[in-house]
Amino acid sequence: MADGFAQLKGWKLLGCGAYFAYVEHPFTMASDALCKRLVDDCAILMLPGTMFQPEGSAAGKRQIRIAFANIDAEGIAEMFRRLAAFRP
Repeated sequence: MADGFAQLKGWKLLGCGAYFAYVEHPFTMASDALCKRLVDDCAILMLPGTMFQPEGSAAGKRQIRIAFANIDAEGIAEMFRRLAAFRP
């Protein structure tokens, strides 16, 4: 996860554990809108930071939580390919 996000322009890995990663995205849209687009456009399901921060939190609008406990290294690499190709 650390290597993958280091290569994605504008993305910032905020924290990474055994099952989840928290990242800051580089786009102007709020994380809830972005997560909907990622499902529709890239078939990637992530949870918006607005689910984990107080309502109205600026940080929540910029953050995403990624669960990767049930995905292998090839699946993680595919996620990074899709994120790199995503254009909002």
